[in-house]
Parts: sequence; structure tokens; C-alpha cells
Amino acid sequence: MNMESGFTPAHLPIVKEYASRMELVKIVDEALSCGMKVSPGTILLGLVMNVLSGRSPLYRVEEFFRPRDVALLLGPDITAEMLNDDAIGRVLDRIYEYGTWKIFSEVCVQSFRSFGVDCSVVHHDTTSVSVWGEYKPAPDDPLRIAHGFSKDKRPDLKQFVLSLLCVEGNLPFHGGVLSGNAPDKKTNGTVLAELPRIMASHGEKDFIYVADSALATEENLSLMGGNIRFITRLPANFKACGLLIREAVASGSWVDVGQLSHRTVKGTEVCAGYRLHETRVDLYGRTYRALVVHSDAHDRRRQKRIDRLIEKDALAVEERARSLSCKEFFCLPDAQAAVEALKGGDLHEVSCSVAIRPTYGRGRPSKSRMRPVKDIRFWIVTKVKQNKEAVEKLREEAGCFVLLTSVPMEEKKGADLLRIYKEQDGIERNFAFLKDPLVANDVFLKTPRRIEAMGLVLVLSLLLWRLMERAMRRKAKEEHLRLQGWNNAATLRPTSFMMASKFSPVFVGLKGGRRFLLAPLDKVQLAYLTALDVHPSIFTEIAPVDGGVRTRGPS
Repeated sequence: MNMESGFTPAHLPIVKEYASRMELVKIVDEALSCGMKVSPGTILLGLVMNVLSGRSPLYRVEEFFRPRDVALLLGPDITAEMLNDDAIGRVLDRIYEYGTWKIFSEVCVQSFRSFGVDCSVVHHDTTSVSVWGEYKPAPDDPLRIAHGFSKDKRPDLKQFVLSLLCVEGNLPFHGGVLSGNAPDKKTNGTVLAELPRIMASHGEKDFIYVADSALATEENLSLMGGNIRFITRLPANFKACGLLIREAVASGSWVDVGQLSHRTVKGTEVCAGYRLHETRVDLYGRTYRALVVHSDAHDRRRQKRIDRLIEKDALAVEERARSLSCKEFFCLPDAQAAVEALKGGDLHEVSCSVAIRPTYGRGRPSKSRMRPVKDIRFWIVTKVKQNKEAVEKLREEAGCFVLLTSVPMEEKKGADLLRIYKEQDGIERNFAFLKDPLVANDVFLKTPRRIEAMGLVLVLSLLLWRLMERAMRRKAKEEHLRLQGWNNAATLRPTSFMMASKFSPVFVGLKGGRRFLLAPLDKVQLAYLTALDVHPSIFTEIAPVDGGVRTRGPS
């Protein structure tokens, strides 16, 4: 069949379908009602597609859409030329004026309602984003691009701080762009002040707040009082932390909870096993539940520090022993006193023995009789040996950390608390997504307002990406549906990136206003559409982008 033109839509029709289920375009258009030729919601969807194609947002967006089927992706009567820099800039400015995170909150409320998201546990963390340029703020700019503690390890660059709240481990539902020198401890206080209102918008009053060790300050704990239940990590520089760990290791009363997840690399299980010790701790006049956690996958940095301590202790003990073994004693009591005074180290022991060495007179010894002894001298022979019990105890302590919580024992067992806290790594993976150079290179927007609005685009993209991943994994688990992952291996935990890679070969032809697939979708692609609950017609039929949802499931 001859074609008038052809396109490679890749996975973007799936992105459009999920944006429709989120009612993304509809919510944004209602919030930013204006007389633009292209609706702001449509432009925002175009930016999200741009991000989820692995390109820098705002960088030649018009060129990105020019070789694509814009009508299929963004609706009829939309052309690539309409997605020019001026139109995008106006939308970003209107987003900031309306309230960047107000729009995001409205999208989240609708999306979570549509997808049945559980908001009973909320995770919080921050990261720094480096920028190039001077960024001299206007007097009324609340956001300050400034030097601060760089989590990117780029102290030479100015930065801003991205604050993110997530539920179900990695679904973002609230965020904020903060000044580059905003400290984590103060950021937690700001979040805590707004958290009850934010959670109320999702219908949650009795929730658990999970954050890193910056939460454990007198001010933050006072803010939560008995109203907000929390789980955090007790900072290692607190005296109570070391004391609790030493007490737990000395008691030996651990509860083995095994592995919380399972992952194999080349046939070897790589996930950590955990043991728990329940206790309590007093901080700032309040008593909290403390959970000492031991992991058998020791932190490499900690183990290297212990190796250095062992080496330092060994060198110190060996030097003292060597110094003593070079001395000569004229009487046994003096030698014995020196042996008693010689101390081992924290991690090494010294064993000593006294050797007798006779001294003889001058001259050649006689062949017919024994050589007469003139005097007796005493020398000390030393041997340094590692104290294996002390070293093992030290290594065991190094594999421990302490969780601090106000969640009562009757409500959550220790293993449940640890499982909830370990979901904090979902937010870390989100930061990796947001800062991936394939998604967004170093931010170069020249106004803090545009940067904040761009933050909305990135976090909306992340939300949609995670919702697709969530849908696939739930379907795979419920129906034992194994999808083809990397290296053609079957998996029950597909990722959105896996899915996107499977649809890159899709080619759609256009003739006489009708779209058709140049080659039928293969079994792998159809299986992914089944897991996503999406119909194959998304590649050939134009559907509305303002909330309409087509019949689901491949035929």
C-alpha cells in the first residue's frame, strides 16, 4: 500500500492515554483558562511527551514534534509550529502565576482517585539541582538560586533544592522548588506545617510521615508532637544512637526478619537480610520507640573505616611491642613489671614471654670446659594477635542503624516499620529520573520562575511514568503475567523504560486521512498493552486529550 507519509510514534500514544485518565489537559485548561490558540494543557502534555522521550525539555520542542504525528499525539488541528518557544514561555509564566504546586496537587487528587492510590504513608526527601549562570534574583523572587550543600558534588555551581513528597513508595503527589541554600532540617519543618492540609485534600487524616535523619531535631519533633506519626532514622552523631547499637549488640537478643525483597544477579541473591532489636529512647523530654536494625549487607564505607581502625590499632600495638622487645633488663622483676605494663589495643592483644640471655666474659672459650657465665640479662619476646571477638563486635555494630518512630507497637510490628522505611529508596530513584541527563540536562532557564514551572513539568512526567509502571506491575502480579524484560528475560516487575523500548519499532502509515500499522504489533507489545489496560487502536485512532478514555484492552 502506498503511503502519503509515515511516523514512528513509539510509546507516546500510551503516554497520551494515561494523561487522559489523569485528566491532565482538562485540569490545566480549567486552571489556566486563557485565549491561547493552543490550550495550555495541550502544550504541557507536549512538554511531558518531550521529557518522556529522553530529551531535554524546552530544547527545540518544535523540532521534536515536526517529524511526528502531532494530530495523533496532541489532537486534530495541532501542528508542531504551535509549540514554539513563545507559546511555551507564556504557559510556564501562567503556571507560576496560578501556583505551580497548586496545579500539581489538583492533578494528583484526580489521578489518585482514578487509579485508587493509597496515601496512608507519605515519604519525603530533597535533592539539589545544579544550574549554570549568575541568576541574579529580582526583589520579589521567593526562590534564590544560590550556592549551598551540593548533593551533586558540584559546589562550584549555584543550585536550587527540589523537595518531593511521594506515596506508595515512588508516586509523587506534592513538591516544591526551594532556594539553593535551604537546609534539610528547616525544609522538614516547612513540610510539616503544610502536611495536614495537603493530606486532607487526599482524604487522609491518619497517615505516617517518613523522612531521613534531618527530621530528628528538637523543633521538628515538637512540631509533630502527638499529632503526626512518623518514621525516621536516628542520626549517627547522636550519642543515643551509638549507645542503643552497643546495647543491642551486647544483648544479642535479635529478631530475625530475613530478607524484605528478593533480587538475584547471575544466580546469586544480593538482597540484605535483617535482624531487629526493639527498645525505647528519650529525646527532648519525650519517649519514642526505637528499632535497632542490623543488615548483613554492611555499608562499604563503614567497613573501609573499620579496616582503617584495625590497621591503625595494629600499628600502634606493634610499635609498643617492638619498643619493649628492644629493651634489655638486668633483673627478672623489672622485666615482669614491663610485661604487666604493656597494654594491647582495642582490637589487638599482646602475648609476652621473658627470655633469659646469659652474658660471658671476654676471651676465647676453652675447649675442655664450659664457658663461665658472667651475668644474666632478660629480654621480652612479644606476639601481636587480632582480637577476633572485638573485631566481629565492631563490624556487627557498623552494620546497624536505628529507626525512631512514634507509631505504636500495637499498630505496626518492627518488620512492618522497616519495610515502610526501606520504601524511601523509591524517592531516591525518582531523583535519579528527574536528574538523568537523558531527561533534563543542567538547567539553563534564565529566571527562577521558569525553573519552578519547569519543575512542574518534570514531576508531572515522573508521576505519569510511575503510574504506568504501577499499572503494569499490579496487572502482572494479579494475573501472573510475565512480560519480556531486558535480554528477553521474563519479569513480573516491568519498568516503564522496558515498556518504552518495546514500542520504538512501531511505524504508522498515513493515507487518505486514515492511519494504519505498517506491521502488526507483536506478542511482546500486545502483552505490554494488556498489562497497561490499553487498546492497540491508540496508535491509529485520534482520541481526545481532555479526559476521554477509549475502550481498554487489546482485542
